[in-house]
Amino acid sequence: MSFLMKDKFLEISSVYAKLMGFLLGANTYSTLVNEYIQPMPGISVLDVGCGPAEILELLQDVNYIGLDHNPNYIATATKKYGAKGTFICAGVDQLNDFGLKTFDRIIILGVMHHLDDAQLAKLMMSLKDRLNQGGTLITFDVAYEDKQNLIAKLLAKNDRGKFVRTKEQYLKFIQVSFKNEQADIRHDLLRVPYTHLLTRSIAQG
Repeated sequence: MSFLMKDKFLEISSVYAKLMGFLLGANTYSTLVNEYIQPMPGISVLDVGCGPAEILELLQDVNYIGLDHNPNYIATATKKYGAKGTFICAGVDQLNDFGLKTFDRIIILGVMHHLDDAQLAKLMMSLKDRLNQGGTLITFDVAYEDKQNLIAKLLAKNDRGKFVRTKEQYLKFIQVSFKNEQADIRHDLLRVPYTHLLTRSIAQG
């Protein structure tokens, strides 16, 4: 199967869900939630590039808004989790079009490596004033690193997202708008060799 055909198939929510179900380790979402998102009842959460919003399985009693450009993903999320959140079909460049306020958590999971430098810089600037004081920005993306496992590097190079970066390159964009407090390279979150960067940042000033 060509990589272009593979990308088209992954736009189908059911195909994407099956692939993720195969690849994700038993601790992937629990690690994200317990160690990085750290939700509390009643907090507001903006999920930028939410996909089918599977993370909601572990987010209890939060005020959740998920945004994704793929109507198939949004339809799946709405059907499965409609009572638990609000779902908006829109691109990351349309954040200012829906009257969104501020949030206690902003999560960007597997999105940044799909954005070129100009798009990522614009996204970070648009989110700068949407994080409440005391709130947290959490990001999760595939990354390159020195002396990387060859399988992990090959998978990163052939990801749907064409802008995989190093830890330092991702942080360069985050730190323009936020104060980074934690940036961890992880190799234990998929069933195959893979390199993820997870970050936690707070509002500046």
